[in-house]
Amino acid sequence: MAVQIDRADANILLRVLTNAPIAPGKYAHFINVGTDGIIDALDRNYFQGELADGLGCFKYLEGDYGSGKSQFIHSLAKRASEQDVATAIVTVGFECPFSSPMAIFRAIMESIQPPLQEQLAGNDEKGVEILIRAWIERKIKEQGAEPGHNVPEIIQRQIEQQIGGLWPGAPDPQMARALLVIGKSLLNQACGASEAIIDYEILSWVRGDKIRSPALRNEGLSEPVQDANAFRRLKTVFAFLRSRMGFKGFLIAFDEGTRTSSFRRGSIAQRQAIENMLSMINQNAEGDFGGVLFLYAATPDFRSEVISNYRALRDRIGSVAFLPGSPMVPLIDIGAAHSRDVILAIGERLLDIFSRAHSKEWDKALQQANLEKIVVAQEKVMFETPSPRYFVYQYCRFLTEQLKTEQMINTKQAIDFVNSHEPTSSDSMND
Repeated sequence: MAVQIDRADANILLRVLTNAPIAPGKYAHFINVGTDGIIDALDRNYFQGELADGLGCFKYLEGDYGSGKSQFIHSLAKRASEQDVATAIVTVGFECPFSSPMAIFRAIMESIQPPLQEQLAGNDEKGVEILIRAWIERKIKEQGAEPGHNVPEIIQRQIEQQIGGLWPGAPDPQMARALLVIGKSLLNQACGASEAIIDYEILSWVRGDKIRSPALRNEGLSEPVQDANAFRRLKTVFAFLRSRMGFKGFLIAFDEGTRTSSFRRGSIAQRQAIENMLSMINQNAEGDFGGVLFLYAATPDFRSEVISNYRALRDRIGSVAFLPGSPMVPLIDIGAAHSRDVILAIGERLLDIFSRAHSKEWDKALQQANLEKIVVAQEKVMFETPSPRYFVYQYCRFLTEQLKTEQMINTKQAIDFVNSHEPTSSDSMND
C-alpha cells in the first residue's frame, strides 16, 4: 500500500533523510516498518485503556545504534497523540542528564505537547502552559463562544469552577498553587479581558526555572524546583491536568541515544540515574503517576553492563521481551523486528515518498531489482543485515541519483555504491 503523505511533507522528510543519518522526528511514522504490532498493542492496552483509568506503566525500549529506537518513539508518540494522549519526547544528554530529577522535570515541562486535535486547533507549541491554554480554548468553544472575543461571564465562571480552587493534599502545594494562578490567568486572557496579563515570572517558575522574588513569595511560591522536590512537582502537574482538566493520559519518552557513556560505571551520577528510573517504576506501580506511560530507550549494553549490576532494576525490567499478546511486559526489544524483509519494506516506502516528492513515476520492476541489489551489497559489506538507519542513509542517496537517470545496476555497481557512501563514524553512532 502506498505511503499516505502529501508532497510538502515528502520533501521535508527527504531533506532530513538525505542530509544526515538521523531519525526524521515527527515524520518517522512514514517509514516506520516492523513494529506496528507492538505499537498497536500499546495503543489498545494503554492509550485506549489503562491510562484513562488512571493507571500507568514503565517500558524499557532496547535496540542497537541505528536500529530505529528514535523512529519507534516518534511513531508511538504520533499514535498516542491521535488517541488524545499528551506526549513529551526528552533527549537524555547534557541538557537533561537522567541523574538529575530537576533536569528531568524541566525537560518534560518544556517539551510536553497537547494531543493531535488540540495541535490542529492551533495549539501546536510545546510546554505545560500550552496544554492548559488548549483545554481552556476547547471548553470555550464547547459552550458556543470563541476565545478572545468577549466570552460571556457565565461561561468564564463555569470554566473557572472546573479549574477549581485550593487543592488540599496536593503532592506539592506550591506547584498546585502556581498551576491555579496560571490557569486563571490564561482563562482571563482567553475570555478577552483587556487587563489580563500572564505572569511570566510564575510561568517560568512552573517550567522549572530557578528563580525567587518577592512577587513569587507573595503567591506562596518560595522554593524553585530542585532534585528533592522535582518528582513531587511532576506528580502534581500530571494530577492537575488529569483531575482538573480531564486530560486522558501522558506518554513521556526518554531517548538516550549514545549518552550513557557519559556516566562512569558505578559513579554517583550513574547510581542516581538508576534510582530515578526505579522511582518512576515503583511510584507508577503505586499509582502516584496516574495515567502516565514512561518509556526509556537505550542500547543493549546499558542493560547488560549497567542494569545487570542493580538487582532491583534488573528484576523489574526482566529479560523476557514484550510481545503483542503480552503488553504488560516492561522490556521491548526492537531488534526482534529487524530483518531483511523489514529493510525491503522500508525501501518500498522510500520509493513512494520519492515519487510523491518529485512527481516521479518509477519503473517499479527495475527499482525493485535495484533495491534488492543494494540490500545484498550492504549485507556483503557489513556481513549482516543492515540497520534501518544505515540502509535509509545510503538508499536515499541512491534514489537521488536515480532521479537523474533511472537505470538498472549490477552487483558490482551496487557494492561500489555502498562502499563509496559510508556514513561518517560520528553520524552512524548518532541515534
